[in-house]
Amino acid sequence: MHLSTRQIEILSLIAKGHRDKEIAIHLGMSVRTIDSHLQRLYDRYGVRSRAAIVAKWLLEGGTPVGIPVRQ
Repeated sequence: MHLSTRQIEILSLIAKGHRDKEIAIHLGMSVRTIDSHLQRLYDRYGVRSRAAIVAKWLLEGGTPVGIPVRQ
């Protein structure tokens, strides 16, 4: 499944354990926008949880990107 760069960034940060607010701050987006991205990804993968989406993504060969997180 082809994912956008933004979707990969979001999934990578979720895989590292970051919450929506942390992801939003890091990517310069609103929490609502992050939630919208996640909802579309949940629908696309047919899942309902953060753990399930990351697991399915990784099982399909998804590779987390190294995103330095602002302190």
